[in-house]
This record gives sequence, C-alpha cells and structure tokens, in this order.
Amino acid sequence: MIARHHSVFFKLHFFFALALIVLLLLFIFALHEQEQQKFNLLVHRSMELSRILEETKNRSCMEQSQELHEAGFKSIENKTTHCEPIPIPPSMRSKLRSRNVKVSIYKDHDGFVYALSREHCTMYYRDMVEGASYYFVWFLFFALLGGLVNMYLLLWNNLKPLKYLYEQIQRYGEGEEIINITTTGKDEIALISNALHDALEKQTRLKKSRELFLRNIMHELKTPITKGKLIVELEEPSPNRNLLGKLFKRLEHLIRQMAQIEKMHALALTKVPVPLHTMIETALENLMCEQNKVEVRGCEQTLTVDSALFTSALQNLIDNALRHATSYPIRIDCSDAKICIQNIGEPLKRPVEEALQAFVTERGDGGLGLGLYIAQSVCELHKYRLAYTYEAGMHHFCIEL
Repeated sequence: MIARHHSVFFKLHFFFALALIVLLLLFIFALHEQEQQKFNLLVHRSMELSRILEETKNRSCMEQSQELHEAGFKSIENKTTHCEPIPIPPSMRSKLRSRNVKVSIYKDHDGFVYALSREHCTMYYRDMVEGASYYFVWFLFFALLGGLVNMYLLLWNNLKPLKYLYEQIQRYGEGEEIINITTTGKDEIALISNALHDALEKQTRLKKSRELFLRNIMHELKTPITKGKLIVELEEPSPNRNLLGKLFKRLEHLIRQMAQIEKMHALALTKVPVPLHTMIETALENLMCEQNKVEVRGCEQTLTVDSALFTSALQNLIDNALRHATSYPIRIDCSDAKICIQNIGEPLKRPVEEALQAFVTERGDGGLGLGLYIAQSVCELHKYRLAYTYEAGMHHFCIEL
C-alpha cells in the first residue's frame, strides 16, 4: 500500500485545502479593506459637505443650493423612518470634529443621509452621488472559488483512473485476469493506461501461448513414456531393463518439474491454511523415503500457503538432502521463524547461487539440479526466503518464514 503522505490524492486534497484557506484569508482581508474604504469615503463626503456649508454660509440660499447640487448633495427636511445609523470608527470621528461640526451618517434604501448639527438646529442632506459599490470583491471571491473547485474536480477526475489502474496491476500481479483498463481520455494518464493495457494484453497472449506449448509437450511426452514403461515391464530382467526403467522414471520426474515451473510462472497461487507436518508427510511419501533416513522435529505449526507448490518445495529440498547426504538420518527442524532441512555431506564445489539456477545438473561440478531452483522460486512466490549455510560439515537449507 502507498503511504498516505506519499499519495497523489493526499497531496491534491492538501493543496486544495491550503488554497481554500489562503483564498478565505484574502477575502476576509479584502472585506476589511473594503470597510475601511467605505468609512474613508463617508468621512471624506462628510468633510466635503461641511466645507461647502462653511464656505457658502454668507451666500444666498440659491447659491448655496447650487454648490451643494454640484457636489452631489441635496437638502432634505428630515431623515426617513427606515434610516439606520452608521457607526464611525473613533479615528475617523476625530477628523469630523476638526471642523467643529457634529456629523451623523445614516443609511436607508435610497442611499446615505448626513445630519449636520449646528447650535440649535440639525440639517439633513442626502448624498446623490453614491460611492462605488464594492461588489467586485464578492464577484472576484466567488469567481476564484469556482475556478479552484472546478480545477480540483478536473484534477480529481483525471487522477481517478490511477486507483483503478493500480488495482488492476495488483490483480495481474496475483495472476488474475485484468478487466479492460483503456480510457478515452487524451491526457498523459490515459495514454499510460492505454499503453499498459496493450502491453499486458500482449504479455497475457505470450503467457497463454507458452502455457499451451508446455502443456502440449508434456501431454505428448507422457504417452511414449507410459508405453515405454509398459514395454520395459514386459522385458526379461537385465541390466538394460533396469537402466531403461530409471531413464523413464527420470523423464517422468522432469515432466512433473516442468509442470511445477509452469504453475509458478503462471503465479496461480491458491493459499489456504495447511498443517506443516501434513505437507512434510506428503513429500516423504512421494519420495518413498524410509522412515529411518529422516528425523522430523517441531513441525506442528500451520502455514497459509499453496499446498501443492509448498509441498513440492519441501520435497525437492528433502530429495536434495537425501541424495547428497554422506550419513543418515537427515534432519528437518521447524520453528515459528524457519524450516531447516539439514544433512551431513561434502561442501559444495561451486557457489550456492549457481546451484540455485535452473538446469544446473548434479553431473556438473557440484550443482544441485532443477529441484533447488523450484524450491527457491516457490519461496519467493510466498514472500519467504531460502537461506543456505554450511557449518561443521553440515548443509543447512532453511526456509525463513
């Protein structure tokens, strides 16, 4: 599984959340600035109104009205009943007091109303030139929010096939058939998905072709081997008859090993809980091994493995130990951590890495044949490790669980 903090989707969510927080903070800051500008404008208009009244106090009413009209103010008798007072911050209220005029500002459905108190009377003026509306901040906020959400949804939709692609690759790795993972998209992910699907399809065809080829060969070989064994049984006892019997048994053994290798390459594992001692007993029965040649200790645990393949691995390791032991019995020691097959024998004449390779026969310079290759491959399929040591004249092949 991918760690959460390494996931592309986690990074996408984190980036979107961070961008949303930044956008909200910018919006709150813009609203605050908008309020400040609004108050500045109201104070400025109030001071302009008081200035005009101060400068035109000695003029005629018509001239004073003309000045107010040109500045965007209209004298009214009283404020409406729906007027709401607008609180002015102390710092701005001090600016209005500098002209010795008490100004109150109200807001109603028609705009702003300024109340100027002088001596014993209060005069009301409506601002006919409305200040700039600050809907731009809201428009910009929702435009950016919409763009951010749309970008998030677009990226999410483009990245979503990655999860499905990952699941299908996992299924393919377990040996299952994959469902169609092609997509009609035009982005890089879609191109990768389509290219991977084509490659997996080609690989599947090659694998099926190889399986069919191997099965046909094994099927064709079984018939002449069976006939040959029957003919040998009908012959009179002789050295050649015994030699032919061993030869046909060897061929049968090679065919069984080919079948095991084919199953391993197909990755078709069927894991179930199986008692370890049952698999060891089956392996010994298949080898027709005498009881006094093998000593089994502590193998009572249960493993979740492919029973047939794991039994084959144990059988090959036991067979290898029996064939190369210089004295008996060989030992099979089990614990919760590992299964060890041990035998006394001469040291290897080549590195163990070479002995674990396929088709290194015992007729070489000490190679141990195809059996060890199968045992190692089965261990790798089960996520186990086949370890080898040689101590005090004893070979130790251990399956580390």
